[in-house]
Amino acid sequence: MKTRTFRLAIVLGVSLAALPVRGAVIPPENPQEKDAVAYKQAYSLVLEEKWEDARKAMEKLAADFPSSSWVDDARFWKCYSLEKLGQSMESVFECYKEFADAYPKSDWTDDARSNMVRIGHELAKAGKAEYEAVVKSFEENGSEEVKLAALYALENIGDEEALKTVLGIFDKSKDEKLRSRIVFMLQDFDSPEAFAKLRAIALSDPDPRVQKSALFAIADREGAESLQVLKDVLKSKADPEVRKAALFALGETDDPSIVPYLTDVALADPDAEMARTAAFALEGTDSKEARAAVLRILKEAKDPEVRKAALFSLGEKGGTENLPLLKEIVLREADKDLSRAALFQVAEIGGPESLAVLKDVLASGKDKQLRRDALFAIAEHGGEGVRDILLDAALNSPEEEIAESAVFALMEGEAKLGPEALLDLMKKARSPRVRRAVLINIADEGGAGSVDVLARLLKEEKDPETRRMAVFALGQTKSDEAVPVLLDLVRNDKDPKVRTAAVQALGEIGTPKAKAALVEILDKKED
Repeated sequence: MKTRTFRLAIVLGVSLAALPVRGAVIPPENPQEKDAVAYKQAYSLVLEEKWEDARKAMEKLAADFPSSSWVDDARFWKCYSLEKLGQSMESVFECYKEFADAYPKSDWTDDARSNMVRIGHELAKAGKAEYEAVVKSFEENGSEEVKLAALYALENIGDEEALKTVLGIFDKSKDEKLRSRIVFMLQDFDSPEAFAKLRAIALSDPDPRVQKSALFAIADREGAESLQVLKDVLKSKADPEVRKAALFALGETDDPSIVPYLTDVALADPDAEMARTAAFALEGTDSKEARAAVLRILKEAKDPEVRKAALFSLGEKGGTENLPLLKEIVLREADKDLSRAALFQVAEIGGPESLAVLKDVLASGKDKQLRRDALFAIAEHGGEGVRDILLDAALNSPEEEIAESAVFALMEGEAKLGPEALLDLMKKARSPRVRRAVLINIADEGGAGSVDVLARLLKEEKDPETRRMAVFALGQTKSDEAVPVLLDLVRNDKDPKVRTAAVQALGEIGTPKAKAALVEILDKKED
């Protein structure tokens, strides 16, 4: 069966450019398939929204190729073009009906019926009641997609009769997607009946996914009644995932009164997962009270996972005023994961105060891994002075692990060094570990620039081990530009270990050019 390009705009009656493609192919341009070429050209007019030209092109395709497998496509788009041209709703409705009757198994039939539902409701509202019977039939017997179109139309009507119909469909349906869609529609009905239904769904629906949909629909309605329903769900014996959803829904209400409630759950709930979720939920509440609550949880919560959740929520609240607490967490926190998370949150705040905290951690952090993390946090921070801090650590740190990490941090973000700057660092570095890290980064850059730098290094460098490392780095570039350099080393270098390394590096490159060089070496050896 053909797969076709189609936009949800067809059902909703909006601009084609306004919504994403749902999944389609245009027929291939094969000179032996003139009907496919004609359809492709006609369909391009649809995408360009040239409706009169599209109508004519689709009509011509159907007339010229009556047996083509693309005729049903053309017939559908003809109806759609008529609608966009502003033809009478009756004539467009009839066009879609004729199409649906003629092609009951077409991939477009559900779309045509969906459009008939939408247009039929408009005609019924205009006093033409005969169209309502057709719509009713689709609501009761149509596919999921047609029913959804009917629901959209009913939602737009928004009256008491429409609500009654929507609730009836909900009660009869077993389809989770359709029932969830209805739940979100109910929030647009401003009536006690709609709210009562949402409350009942949230508290007792057998499908947890539909319950969660109801919770967020209730949260969107706001008000004391909505808050009470969410709290009632939390106190109930509902599925744990539903209760967690109620916490997040409370956070989305942005009501200041829920801050102490979420704080109590985070600090006192015996269920660690609920406590953690409550701390996360505070992220959605933007107020001074919420920030104070998060700070309290960070200081008082005993469970590290709850404190991590609070730290996440803090990231959205405030800036430099959080730095003193974050610094304390970084330097004094026993949980290393929490300490590291706070460190990178400092980097995200940005600015000179943030950079100063990171420098303090680099200088005074008791844990070596934390100091190494501080280097990468500094690189992530970016800005003036960052490169100098990292270069100083690479060249002057008495700890080789820290110096090595500084080199790798120098390849991140704004601090990133090019091959020439790396070569300069290589010449200045005293630590073999740092020099090896520089070579790795030069090789990772790849391309002619890296090969040129490594070739110069091999000519200037006297240390045998460093030269061998440079040869292996040439192999790691995977670049054909390195082949003549390596071949020259095999032929002429005085150090046998370097010559052996050059052969191995050619094997590492593995391209046809490198393989040809290896064959040449073997032939020369046999001679």
